[in-house]
Amino acid sequence: MRNLLLLFSVIIITFLTKAEKPAGKVCFDLPHTCPAVHNVQDTSILNQLYYNGRIWTGKYFSVYGTEFLMEDKWYRADIVINGIHFNDVALKYDIYNDEILANYYNKRIIILNNENIESFILNIKGKDLYFKNIKNINSLNGHYQVIYEGKSKLYKKWKKKRAQFVVEARYDEFQNDHSLIVLRGEELYELKRRKSFLKTMNDKKAEIRSFIRRENIRLDFDNPESLVPVLEYYDSL
Repeated sequence: MRNLLLLFSVIIITFLTKAEKPAGKVCFDLPHTCPAVHNVQDTSILNQLYYNGRIWTGKYFSVYGTEFLMEDKWYRADIVINGIHFNDVALKYDIYNDEILANYYNKRIIILNNENIESFILNIKGKDLYFKNIKNINSLNGHYQVIYEGKSKLYKKWKKKRAQFVVEARYDEFQNDHSLIVLRGEELYELKRRKSFLKTMNDKKAEIRSFIRRENIRLDFDNPESLVPVLEYYDSL
């Protein structure tokens, strides 16, 4: 009898150990779970959290171009919602309305609740674009691509404007209206060209100009990563 009780205790302890959820961040692949253990109830709760939003309906059929970032297509993505990581999901980013769309099992499209989104990564042509949902920081609100974050911060705001009657004098068209922003302490600068970028570093103007010449850096505002070495150097001074 004693041996039977001991065996039963071992079985119970083993079962409880296997059922215990691992510590650390929660990882969830839709529609499948990650290697972490989740029961049906967990999956249901995570689905409710992820698909918390409203149903999307297209409304720009008569407008040329697209309201989406680059193309009207689904990108593989990772997204953090209320501290929970959802990996390898399909997302679209509507930059005209600054909204994130999710594919609900190929049945409908859901506009995710922006209040719950913390960040997301879109994989576009093999390159990861990292976005943060910034809320009320120096008048910044919404999703911004993070180009560089040190003492200085460089963000890109992907935007589109709706130009009226520009196609055959009859139809509207979506046109890019992106902007680059440097945030440093309480100061916010919107970059238009080389002069405005250098002006953000006026207190170290001589050192910065010398560094750009010495390193033969070509500042390309269509390629904001080209500004990063200059900001890194400025932050090091």
